[in-house]
Parts: sequence; C-alpha cells; structure tokens
Amino acid sequence: MPQSCEKWSNVIAENEAKLLAYLNNILRCPYLAEDALQDTFIRLSGMSACQNCQVKNSKSFCYQVARNIAIDMLRKQSRESLVDMESVHGEHFDDEESNIETRFIDAQLSEKVNHTIAKLSKRHQNVVSFYRDGRLKQKEIAQMYSISPTLVNFLIKEAIQSCKTELGTAQLTH
Repeated sequence: MPQSCEKWSNVIAENEAKLLAYLNNILRCPYLAEDALQDTFIRLSGMSACQNCQVKNSKSFCYQVARNIAIDMLRKQSRESLVDMESVHGEHFDDEESNIETRFIDAQLSEKVNHTIAKLSKRHQNVVSFYRDGRLKQKEIAQMYSISPTLVNFLIKEAIQSCKTELGTAQLTH
C-alpha cells in the first residue's frame, strides 16, 4: 500500500465513528455517510506526495474533504430531485398516498428540533448526534468521550427537555 494510502487509512480509521456521525449529520442518511467516507478515502489517497506534504493537520483536512464531498452529494441530490419532479406528470399524484402536509409538518418539526439542538453546547450536540444517528448505543458514546453512560443519558435527556421547552410540547419522545 502506498504511504499516502496508509496515512489516510490510519486517519480515517482513528476517527471513523466521529466522521460517520459528522457526515450523517450533514446528509441525514447513514448509507450516504458511509459512501461519503469511502469517497473521502479515495480522494485523499489519490493525492500526490507534494499535496500530502502541504497538509498541516491531517485530521482537520480529512474532515474538510469529507464535508465538501457531503455537500457535493447534497447538491447532486437536489439537482436529481428537480429533474425527477419535472418528469412526473400531475395526474399520478394521489392525495392520500403523497400526504404532503404530513411530510411538511414533519420537516418543520425536524428543522425546529435541529435549530434547538444547535443552541446547545458542542458536547450536547455531538452526543445527541451520535445517539440520534442510531448507530451508537449510549454505552459506546460514553466510551468514545470517556464519560459515564449515566452522563450520556443525562445529556440526551437535557437535549430532549430543551426541545420540549423550545417547542412548547410535552409530546416529543426520543
């Protein structure tokens, strides 16, 4: 394996769980996050020795490349959805099946929850992001941050309470 491949393989392996959570937070899909992480490795391992020498902070650079790839993926999705909508004829819509109102309300609620979580501390945001992602259990998050599972549970409950308070509803659940 070339030296640059090994270097980037190690950087990604050391930060894989956090990178996946970071990408999933951007893309809102664990499968797309995995694809973006794989594309990140491919792009990084394809860099020349000269380019690798110019990188001062490998971890930070890896996150930046991953972020750019995720944004590119979102842009591509957006373009594809526009093309899909143009090719669909209006008569194929069925009000009961499409349920646009419910999806709109869910999207608004999700946006409000994300906005509320963004007001919390970085620690809260990261813990909630990992938990919300569904890929990590509270015990695994605790190990990652070297804190107790009880504290992880407390941070999640604080975030939920903040959302309930901000949204003025007692019906939010995790």
